[in-house]
Amino acid sequence: MTAIQILGFLGVLFVIGFIGDYLFKKISFPDILVLLGLGYVAGPVLHIVDPAWVAQASPIIATLSLVVILFNGGLGLEFSQARASAPRAIALALLGIGASMAAATAFVHFVLDWELMNSLLLGAIVGGTSPAIVIPLIGRAKVIPQVSSILQIESAMNGALVIVIALVILEVMTVGATGNIGPAIAKAIGTRFLIGLGIGGAAGFAWLWVLTFIEGELYDDILTLAVLFLLYLAVESLQGSGAIFAIVFGLILGNGTDFARFMRTKRTIEIHNTMMKFHSQIYFIVKTFFFAYLGLMITFDDPNVIVPSIALSLVLLAVRFIVVPAISIRKRSLLARTGILATMLPRGLSAAVVAEIVVSSSIPNARLYPEIAILVIVTTVVISAVGITIFARKSANQDSETEGEVRTSD
Repeated sequence: MTAIQILGFLGVLFVIGFIGDYLFKKISFPDILVLLGLGYVAGPVLHIVDPAWVAQASPIIATLSLVVILFNGGLGLEFSQARASAPRAIALALLGIGASMAAATAFVHFVLDWELMNSLLLGAIVGGTSPAIVIPLIGRAKVIPQVSSILQIESAMNGALVIVIALVILEVMTVGATGNIGPAIAKAIGTRFLIGLGIGGAAGFAWLWVLTFIEGELYDDILTLAVLFLLYLAVESLQGSGAIFAIVFGLILGNGTDFARFMRTKRTIEIHNTMMKFHSQIYFIVKTFFFAYLGLMITFDDPNVIVPSIALSLVLLAVRFIVVPAISIRKRSLLARTGILATMLPRGLSAAVVAEIVVSSSIPNARLYPEIAILVIVTTVVISAVGITIFARKSANQDSETEGEVRTSD
């Protein structure tokens, strides 16, 4: 593609992104499906964009999307709601990944006849949800804050958990380590989470303090974005979880007034509307890029894995319908929204990244991991996009009926 053609494609991409976002707000038609379809048509179908050319920029697109989407999600979270939802979100993340890994491993081992460790690795890769997909879907849907915060926190944890668990299993397979890998996984997870949480919290409070001195400056929003990128680099360099850092950093900046009250300090600042709008615009751009990029990556090079990959996605959906009621015990508001919580199972960035890492290893069936992963990603994204449309609308109708009954009784 020439520079002029790239510019034209970007123009079409942003126009369709806007139309998709508009349709999602007006009639709840999933904009993610529009962008996925655009990417697939522009790449594998019409060959307007060469997927091989985009693949060179895929690490940048994927990482930028993850950081901005998580940060934006944190900005939109209410601290009080996040604190109340955290225990159930953590339970959903841990139980969800454990059950999904077990079910996926059994499916791959017995249906595809893979070795147990290979099956376990694939189970780990597709075991967790993706914050880069969950947060955009939830952000536009009409769901109660409790459901939104649970899914955002769960997906942020999953993004880190999937990578850690899968890479430890891959190391065991390639290096030939023996013994119990459980402690190694637990230590790696604990270290990454503590580093991400610690730096995210400390940096959030520190940057709120800095913003008190530069409040009103024209480019304070760009400076905040630059600090986000630099600190994400630092966290990842220290083997911490950049995903946890990004959402915690955003959570603190988006709740500056509440944290000042919580810490009993008067010196604070609330993120102003201009900065929020700027970050939402950056969020729109990277979201549009990310899902069009996923569409470009859709291939059907090996038709034999298409049906098993779709079946595996349905297995993961069935697992969610078991796990969600388990973590919703004694919470009727969550039980009434099992459909939303269960169908919100999209796999994404973490699965794609680890699957590409596996390709460079010498393990059996290495080339099949990315193909299965991308098919599972697309299938689960479609399930989530359709599910959120159906169940969010149903939930909104129930809420309206409940309000009407309350007014009548009054």
